Amino acid sequence: MAVVVLALTSCLQEESISNDEREKLSLEAWIRLNKPELLNNYQENGGYYVEILDGDRNEQISASGNDFGSEPLMEQDTCWFFANMTGRDINGRICMTRSGQLAEMCGTFSYFTHYVPFVNYCGSVNNGLMEGTYLATRNEFKIGNSVYRMRRGSKVRLYLPSSIAYGEAGSSSEGGYEGQYALDASRPLVFDIEVLRAIKNPSDKELAMVKSFVGYDTKWKQALKPEEEKADEEDDMVLTGLHYSLDFNPSSSNIHERYIQPHLDGLNNKYTDTKKYADMDFINDSINKILLKRFGEGLSADKQNENTQVTKGGRANIWYIVRFFDGFVLDTNIAEIRSLVFDEKAPTCEVFSYSPADDEGKDASERTAIGAWYYCIPQMHYGSYGQIVTTSGYAYGATGMTGSTTTETTSSGNANLYNAMNYYNYYNSYYDYYGSYYDYYNYNYYNYNTSEEDEETTTTTTISTEILPYTPLVFTLFVEPKE
Repeated sequence: MAVVVLALTSCLQEESISNDEREKLSLEAWIRLNKPELLNNYQENGGYYVEILDGDRNEQISASGNDFGSEPLMEQDTCWFFANMTGRDINGRICMTRSGQLAEMCGTFSYFTHYVPFVNYCGSVNNGLMEGTYLATRNEFKIGNSVYRMRRGSKVRLYLPSSIAYGEAGSSSEGGYEGQYALDASRPLVFDIEVLRAIKNPSDKELAMVKSFVGYDTKWKQALKPEEEKADEEDDMVLTGLHYSLDFNPSSSNIHERYIQPHLDGLNNKYTDTKKYADMDFINDSINKILLKRFGEGLSADKQNENTQVTKGGRANIWYIVRFFDGFVLDTNIAEIRSLVFDEKAPTCEVFSYSPADDEGKDASERTAIGAWYYCIPQMHYGSYGQIVTTSGYAYGATGMTGSTTTETTSSGNANLYNAMNYYNYYNSYYDYYGSYYDYYNYNYYNYNTSEEDEETTTTTTISTEILPYTPLVFTLFVEPKE
């Protein structure tokens, strides 16, 4: 009887343990078995373990201007950080990464994915960060008898319970960052974070990037508000961070030399994280050749006049290329360029028809095109090339656009032989009396025949490119001649 009572008591105690507590005990047991040196690195706030992969650097960078240098992230009320991130399951299998090289190793590499550091707010309030990441940036780690604060140069590995990671949903990364294996629901996450930079104001940073991009080149014109938005002060007419150029010819112009690493522009690194963009000069020359072959040299600047200008009331048929400041092509409706940069086979593309008048008086969320187009397309000319450089304020703003991955499965071909014979037997039993008429109507009409070919199923995966918050963009456009 005593044994039975003890067993019942044990069952009751086991059932009273929550899922979070059970996972905490399991994670602790795994650490004891596989990483016993981390037992003293347990963080009470969040219930996770920390492994320091790279400690405080000897070279301390002083804060200056918009940059926090090596100041700890947790000490800043308003802070944006740039970081490399990779997530694994407890067995070391990658379920999320922002590294193109790791994606290639996993077999999940995508030409649509911009493998660059993640950028997000990490100030005094959590605004979109995974809870485990936020806790790591906003709290000091207790490492044995010492403490550690995340800062520029920090590289740590977090062993997170699901309660502060992906929770009951499991791995939810999209846009080509998923990795080879999905993380199951309610499973711990092993998360690597390397802090590359921390700044005070991303808006100031991208404005400085735009100014550096256009430089003192006189071909770039400052975009202004239209007359109906005329302000009392002349300075109020300037659309800060928005510039356009009407002087572009693929046979002679080469703005591509201006491309710089986004977010990390102080390091003067070109984007080379993928095998496509390892040779940026080849990509740029190929794009120019495609434009020349498709559209020619376009209407020269000396032939552009008020009769060729689109104006706000005109309608323009536009072919476009959208690129980040590092030269990565995130979107285009030109088929040959899609084949070049995305490896798409025979893509179907359509011209984009746009009239600024359609967006007049509408909020940004209701417009058919971004603000940069609304203000700059009226200045473009029919039969001509044009370019736009803009901060996120006239594009995708402080939130950017989340990358997404969608999978669609379609079936084609005839029904398989098994279904065909079943239907044929049914037909013989009930409709044989009426002869050839029903032979056609009930047999071939419904696409059943005795072909031995099974149905073919095609699975198509579509990835849209992520646009990070406060990301400036470069547009190269060709406006078709006026009909």
